[in-house]
Amino acid sequence: MLNIKKVSVVQDGNNVCADIVGFDFNAYDKDDIAEVRKYWLQYGVLRFKNAAITDEQHIAFSRHFGEFVIHPKQLQEGGHPVHKEILVIANTMKDGKPTGAMGNSEATWHTDTWFYEKPPAGAILHAVEVPPEGGDTYFLSTYLAYETLPDDLLKAVDGRQIFFQRVYDKTGKLRLGKSVPRSEDFREWEGVVHPLVRTHADTERKSLYLGGTIEGAWIVGMPLNESNELLARLWKHTTEGGPVFVQKWDRGDIMMWDNRCTMHRRDSFDPGFTRIMHRTTTSGERPI
Repeated sequence: MLNIKKVSVVQDGNNVCADIVGFDFNAYDKDDIAEVRKYWLQYGVLRFKNAAITDEQHIAFSRHFGEFVIHPKQLQEGGHPVHKEILVIANTMKDGKPTGAMGNSEATWHTDTWFYEKPPAGAILHAVEVPPEGGDTYFLSTYLAYETLPDDLLKAVDGRQIFFQRVYDKTGKLRLGKSVPRSEDFREWEGVVHPLVRTHADTERKSLYLGGTIEGAWIVGMPLNESNELLARLWKHTTEGGPVFVQKWDRGDIMMWDNRCTMHRRDSFDPGFTRIMHRTTTSGERPI
């Protein structure tokens, strides 16, 4: 008897995202999961249209892709009231307090928790409630960013390491549990060093690893002004020079991305509308 695969993909045409077709969150087996994993590693970003899963289904599905990681925002306003595995991203309030993280603000280009020793491998984001417009999410491939570098930049990044401070977040707020540093030179603050070009643990493809901001980042061994100039060129090349997939959310949509080879950002939206997203995050390895 022929083994007919149920799960397939429809590619979006820009080598950034693919739609998963034929996956049933109510009835799947190990072969279906293997197919999803294969496409996840191939494309970096997957979309499940109008899946409308429960939180329990979300958690059960996520377990197939690694151990759960607690996102920093889950320790503050983004904790789920029942499921510790879920980060709530929302602009809703209860008793005068936020019931989710991020509100309605814009989120600029970043790789998730780039300041961790072992940044997460992936994330699975489910749209529970979405505004009629705004709050779109954009994705790009850092594989493609690396593979399309001009020769001079390719040479400049070869063998380099990048330092990320982890005392302040992108908005300038102290991270949870951190104290105001004594030195004004962020290179002397608590931080982490990662390769500027990382090799994917599963695919062995190379990608740029820029983190989430130029501020507080330093290419180790370079004078700071030269580091900033090179980082500015790399950021421009990565975020302005290549294909981008734009997710315009419908309720029930799921986006699943490989944090090791992608970056993403989010548009702001009208605070008069409600946007509620549930997210799980899976563990990764130290970049090499």
